[in-house]
Amino acid sequence: MNLEEFNVIVFVTGAIVGFAIALALKSITSKSTEKDSSSSSNAITIKSLQQELDKKQVIIDNFFSDSNEHLLTAEKRLAELRKNLSSGASQLSHIDIPASINSQSTNVVEEDITEPPRDYALKSDAEQGMLSEDFGLKNKPESVEPTRAI
Repeated sequence: MNLEEFNVIVFVTGAIVGFAIALALKSITSKSTEKDSSSSSNAITIKSLQQELDKKQVIIDNFFSDSNEHLLTAEKRLAELRKNLSSGASQLSHIDIPASINSQSTNVVEEDITEPPRDYALKSDAEQGMLSEDFGLKNKPESVEPTRAI
């Protein structure tokens, strides 16, 4: 084989190996950039989720504050209606209707019926309580010598 042919073969082989290494490096770097972009897209996703959560929290807060305002106005209108009803009833008839609900309300006293817990052991004053140090301990006669069998 001639030296020139050998040089051409080495050159072509080197070019092919170099091209293969370049493709391998390109695929490795593209995979690492995809991982970086996916992690940054995850961060963007987390940020967007947090923003969406904040927006929904604001919407919920507005809903409850608006509902409270509507409820207060409805209570005011109801109080005015009761007042108008009582004044109209007193002018037109002999029926006395109180202007406010609070005057009609009766004082209901709830009896506090307490019973001891069902897992509580009742005792009389002379008995030991469960928290005493001797509770549940029984004195056994101590035998000085063990029993022996023949």
